[in-house]
Amino acid sequence: MNVHAQEKLLDKIVAVINTRVVSLSELDRMEETLGARRELSPLVFTEAKYDKKGLLQTVIQSYIVRDKIGAQGYVITDDQVEGRIKMTEERVGFKRADLLNYLKSKGVTFEEYFEIIRETMEYNVFASRIIGPLISVTEQEIKNEFYKRNTSNKALSFKYNLIDFTIPENELTKSTDEALVNILKDFQLTGRIPEAYKDMETNKLENISEEGLNQAMSDSLKTANEGSFAKPVRINGLIHVLYVEKKDLVESQQYLQFKDRLEQEIMMEKGKAVSKNWFDREYNNYYIKTYL
Repeated sequence: MNVHAQEKLLDKIVAVINTRVVSLSELDRMEETLGARRELSPLVFTEAKYDKKGLLQTVIQSYIVRDKIGAQGYVITDDQVEGRIKMTEERVGFKRADLLNYLKSKGVTFEEYFEIIRETMEYNVFASRIIGPLISVTEQEIKNEFYKRNTSNKALSFKYNLIDFTIPENELTKSTDEALVNILKDFQLTGRIPEAYKDMETNKLENISEEGLNQAMSDSLKTANEGSFAKPVRINGLIHVLYVEKKDLVESQQYLQFKDRLEQEIMMEKGKAVSKNWFDREYNNYYIKTYL
């Protein structure tokens, strides 16, 4: 292949976004510096792996982000980018020469770094001004996530709203625990109960702590989710099947210590899904032609 043909290939157009032209050489350069870009801007480069189509998608999204926040009056100027870079230098104790040496070790030019920081700042505005208002995280979601990550932590304490279904054990000698739970699920849906369960009693237990429950009940409830039946337990000749109407984690010092971090993590996870849906809708508002 001659030099002219090589240059033509490098300059091949891979996409047009309104008036913005994206070349193959641009994507090649992004691919070469992907490790550094992910390190410098994890907010923009969120995926574990990228092929050229994935990188092109990032370019398209960055264009849309800049356009949308610009329409709201948020334009990240060169002075603002320079100010952010100087703040970073002060925070890590770098002089400009140190920064340039660091970027050189990562294979990134200062001009590329400058634009990476601009895009990161734009994404921060986008996340807070456009996506943020579309996301909400409830207290219960945070508690559920904390509980999920600490299922083996015996120090966790809960309060419950329960329905206690009770029946004499000697009346159900041939019934398995699974069959009993299935019959109670059906009973909740239809209101019908087999003749063999005619002596079943129900008791509503509200806002009850683990200290107010039998140990076997408390142990059974540990692995039961809200809106489900706990594993049946046998106490003094009676079978108890507890339906969990509400399971609320009692706040502890350990929970409060991790609460803010968990909220941010849940918001970030929700933000990915919300952002994807948002971009999917916005693509229709732009002329986007790709050639990959």
